[in-house]
Amino acid sequence: MGVRILVSPLDWGLGHASRCVPIIRHLREKNIEVVIASDGAPLKLLQEQFPGIEYVILKGYKVKYSYFLPASVKVLLQVPKITRAIKREHKELEKIIKEKRIDAIISDNRYGLYTDAVPCVLITHQFNIQAKAGSKRFSEKILGYIKKFNTCWIPDNEGEDNLSGNLSHPIPVGINAKYIGPLSRFGNATGGKDMKYDLLILLSGPEPQRTILEKKVIRQLSALPYIKALIVQGLPGNKEIKSPHENIDVVPHLNDISLLEKILCSKAIISRPGYSTIMDLAIIGGKRALFIPTPGQTEQEYLAMRMEALEIAVSVPQKQLSMKDSLTKVFLSKGFNNNLYPVIFQKTVDEWIDTLYGKGK
Repeated sequence: MGVRILVSPLDWGLGHASRCVPIIRHLREKNIEVVIASDGAPLKLLQEQFPGIEYVILKGYKVKYSYFLPASVKVLLQVPKITRAIKREHKELEKIIKEKRIDAIISDNRYGLYTDAVPCVLITHQFNIQAKAGSKRFSEKILGYIKKFNTCWIPDNEGEDNLSGNLSHPIPVGINAKYIGPLSRFGNATGGKDMKYDLLILLSGPEPQRTILEKKVIRQLSALPYIKALIVQGLPGNKEIKSPHENIDVVPHLNDISLLEKILCSKAIISRPGYSTIMDLAIIGGKRALFIPTPGQTEQEYLAMRMEALEIAVSVPQKQLSMKDSLTKVFLSKGFNNNLYPVIFQKTVDEWIDTLYGKGK
């Protein structure tokens, strides 16, 4: 029997699962047996990507946002629940390792998936939490978890041309970590496509803010009949709904091939500035974007402001969203230059795999 690796993404939106796709794809190309540990929408996404893949249900953190409270406050109130979830998954891990005969673990931001029994890797870009209150305390807590893993893979460039900025630069003292370059389920693919849509709206993230933004976007687009738009709801497994307006197409979810096709044939992208989305657009290249951070989600707010400061994209708060005003600014932005973000993660993964075989796994 070959090496068996457990891959487990956080359930905070679909981004953690989507950026595991290139890792899983590469492992399988190397004849590694991959077992997924997840549930809900992230599991559905990975099962769609890899039909028949072996999996185990591992409950997520189930973080919820509020209609009224900023995301940072709502998350702060859920810290006890998140801590219990981390302890629970750490306890369940021993059973999973034995039952599934796991030789190594790759965890994407699931802080409880560490053990002395097998080598453990944590994928994260979050060393310096950008919370408006208690950021030092949060960062110290997170660093404490990170140190429990054998190594940490940072999905970003090490040098000046990086995407995450202060979130993962520099690497804190005492952390065994390595920059592995951006991770995206998409490869470099620019140009050569007829523009079918003016706007592609990619919705994602926890409720109720996902739905709040969807309703706001539909309402504003309905008043701009000259704008042809496609909304991807970010709801894998849901049934398709009727178009809310003649200039708006809506689909619940798209597989990688279809989504890349729609990105390439759209003039601009509107989305949350989730880090996985930013990596996707960076590696695809050539696209301009309007980023609308989840209200109070400090990491997204930081990333959106950073992209705007670099003149790569445009940022606007959800409450102040005016599609008509924002689109003019979007098409004056530089967009993403994919020449700055090469796909290089394979070398790090291969070297790590070699150490597993070297230990007789």
